[in-house]
Amino acid sequence: MNMKSSGLLLVMAGLCVDPVLAAAAEPVVQRNVFVPMRDGVRLATDLYLPADGEKTGIPVILIRTPYSKDDKYAQLAKTPTSILRFFVDHGYAVVVQDKRGRFNSEGEYVISGGDAHDGYDTVDWLARQPWSNARVGTFGCSYEGDVQLFMAGERPPALKAMIPQASGSAVGALGGQYRYFGTRIGGAAEWAGSLGWFGRHGQKTFPRLSADLPPAEYNANAQLWTMERRFPSIDFWKAAWHLPMKDALSAQGMPATDFADTLSRRPTDPYWDDLPYMKPGYTSDVPTLFINSWYDFGADITLFQFNHLRTHSLSQRARDHQFAILSPHIHCDFERGAKEHTRVGDMEVGDTRFDYRGTYLTWFDAWLKEDASAHARIRQWPKLRYFAMGRNRWQEAEGWPLASTSEREFLLDSTRGANSLAGDGQLHEAGHPEPGPSAPADHYTYDPANPVPSRGGAMCCTGTPDATPGAMDQRPVEMRSDVLVYTSEPLTAELEVTGLPRVVLHVSSDAVDTDFTAKLLDVHPDGTAFNILEGILRARYREGQDREVFMQPDQVYELTIPLGATSNVFRAGHRIRLEVSSSNFPRFDRNLNLGGDNAAQTRWRVARNTVHHTPQLRSRLILPVILGPTSP
Repeated sequence: MNMKSSGLLLVMAGLCVDPVLAAAAEPVVQRNVFVPMRDGVRLATDLYLPADGEKTGIPVILIRTPYSKDDKYAQLAKTPTSILRFFVDHGYAVVVQDKRGRFNSEGEYVISGGDAHDGYDTVDWLARQPWSNARVGTFGCSYEGDVQLFMAGERPPALKAMIPQASGSAVGALGGQYRYFGTRIGGAAEWAGSLGWFGRHGQKTFPRLSADLPPAEYNANAQLWTMERRFPSIDFWKAAWHLPMKDALSAQGMPATDFADTLSRRPTDPYWDDLPYMKPGYTSDVPTLFINSWYDFGADITLFQFNHLRTHSLSQRARDHQFAILSPHIHCDFERGAKEHTRVGDMEVGDTRFDYRGTYLTWFDAWLKEDASAHARIRQWPKLRYFAMGRNRWQEAEGWPLASTSEREFLLDSTRGANSLAGDGQLHEAGHPEPGPSAPADHYTYDPANPVPSRGGAMCCTGTPDATPGAMDQRPVEMRSDVLVYTSEPLTAELEVTGLPRVVLHVSSDAVDTDFTAKLLDVHPDGTAFNILEGILRARYREGQDREVFMQPDQVYELTIPLGATSNVFRAGHRIRLEVSSSNFPRFDRNLNLGGDNAAQTRWRVARNTVHHTPQLRSRLILPVILGPTSP
C-alpha cells in the first residue's frame, strides 16, 4: 500500500500538519446563521470560510451534529492542527449545524427525526450562497455519519461526495437488519451503549434564545449562558440493573428522552417508519468513502452499506465510486488512535498509522473541486483497505467479501462437558477424522440475576468503566460454569479470517424465550484469550427480526448467530476458541426469560439451556478463510 502523504507532512495519523498550513490565517467565522427548513424551523449554523483567496466559488464541507457546534467545533476552530482547520486551510468552507431541536436550533428533537429533509434543505441553501461553488460534501463520525446517509437518500443535487464514518446506526430495516440507532442487535438491546448515550446526550429540550434577535445581539447573549439543560448525573451501573429497563434513566431524574421508545418498540413497529432510517428500496447517487473500525459496533453494517451502494446507487459513476477503509480501532478512534505501536484495549496490533487526512483531501478535491490529479489518484485506490490484525498490516481488496474467501467449519464437541475453561470443550474442523465417543450436549443455567460480565468488545458510548471497549483477556469470564468454552488444537499454519463469521447452534431451553451469545477468540501461546468478535440472538427472533416465534420447552431449534465483521490472522501456534452462553452484561440487556416486552418487565425466571452437538445436530463455528496471498 502506498502510505505516502502526497506532499503533506502527516505524521502519527495526520496529527501534524504542513508548516505552511500551521501558519495559515484564522478562518472567517459567521456564527449562528439560522437556515430555514421547508416547515419554517430554523437551524443554527456556523460558517468557517477561508481567510485568503477568492470569496466566491468556495467548495463546502457540511457537518450536521447533535453534540453542540459551540462546545465541539468552535473549540476545534481555534486549534491549527484540528480537522476543521485542516479543511479550511485547504480552501474549503466548513459548515457546522446543530441538528433540529438540539442546542441553538429550533424544532422538536426526536432521535434521527428530520435528518433527511433537513439535510437536503441545508445542502440546497449552501449551494445558493454567493460565496459557494454549489458543490457540497459531508463529513463526520457516528451520529454525524448517519445523517449523511439519511440526506443522501433524498438526493439533493448539490451533494457531490460523502465521508460517513462509523455510520452503522443508520441502516434501519434495510436488508432485514432492523438495527435502529445502533441500539439493537439480534433482537437484544445494546444496553450499555444505549444507557450511556441517552444518559449523557438524549435530552429533548434546551433553553434557547430567540432566533429573531439581530445576529450581533444573539451572539453576544449566547456567550453569556449555556444552551445545555443540566440534569442529575446518572449512575450508569445502577441504571444497568434497573427494572423495568425502559425506566432505567427516568428513575434517576433524567428528563424526557427517546430512550424508552427506542428500547421497547418492536422492530416492525410503525414508529420507525416516520424516521429516516434506511428502508427497503433505499438508494442514493453520491460517491462515498466509508470509514470504520473492527472494534466498532457497526463495522459489519458499514460494509453492508458499502456493498448496497455499489449495486443500488442510481448512476454508474456513483456505483463505481464506493470505497471503504476498516481499521482495528474502537468507535471513532481510527485517526486519533493510529500509532506506530497501537493497542486496542489490551491487545497489541502494531503500526496502524494511515494517511487519513491526505485521503480526505484527495476525496474532496476530486469531487468538490473537480481536481484532475485527485481523480487520477482515486482511480489507483483499491475499493477496500483493511487492517489485518495478527498479521498487523494494512491490506487491500476489490470487494467484500474478498474474492479469495472459502468457508471452513469447526464442530463443537465435548466429552465431560464444555462448562468453563476447566471443561473439555473442543473445536474439530469438519472433514477431519471424527472424534471418538462424546457427550451429545452441554447444559448450563442462565440466571438473569447473575449474568456473564462483559469484557471489552465492539461497544461505544457506554458512560461506565464497567463496559470498556476493545480486546481483553477473556479467561476471567471463562471460569464461569455458565460459559461453554470450545477450543481448537494449536494451528500449524496461520489462518486469515476476513469476513463475517457466524455460529450455528442447535439449542433447547425450558424457557419460552432466552438469549444465546457467542464469542470468537484468538488464544495466544501463553494462554491469553483475546475477544475478536461477539454476537447475540434473542431466540424468539431466530426466524427473522420481523417475527416473534417462541420456544417450546426442551424442543431443539437451530439458530444462527452472526458475529459481525473482522479481519484477524490466527498465527501458527495460536488456537481458535468459541464461547457460548446466554448473557454478556452490560453490553447487552438481560433477557428475563419470560417472553413479552422484556423492557417493561420487573421479574425474571432462571433458564436451563442446552447446546446440542451430535452428527445429526451439528453445532458449528463457520469462518471465512482467505486463500492465497493478499496484497500489502
